[in-house]
Amino acid sequence: HKLLIMDNDAEMLKTVVRPKLEKLAEKHGVIVTQALPTMLELLPGGCSKAVGVQKLCDALGINAETELLALGDAENDAEMLSLASIGVAVGNACPVARSASDFIMTERNDEGGAGLAMEQFGFD
Repeated sequence: HKLLIMDNDAEMLKTVVRPKLEKLAEKHGVIVTQALPTMLELLPGGCSKAVGVQKLCDALGINAETELLALGDAENDAEMLSLASIGVAVGNACPVARSASDFIMTERNDEGGAGLAMEQFGFD
């Protein structure tokens, strides 16, 4: 389960709401992350895309550190990008996703960046 908080005022979410959520999160052992500038996510502690991907890899016998290509663009992708053998951020990725990646595409997600990354790293 997760709680989504959405508002068209991205700056207000960033400067007013998120700091308050971060304090609550720390107190209650939950995680605050962001997928879109207009949306904050509140997740149970220990819950992330990386955890889900790791569990799937374990079930399928895939070594994430040597066999996984992960693609992302948002803060909530960062752990998954770090987990993967190759973490790729698309061209319009946020700074957190970019810093967690091994490679940054020039192309944005809406310009085929994910597909081009799969072709570049052997998924053609």
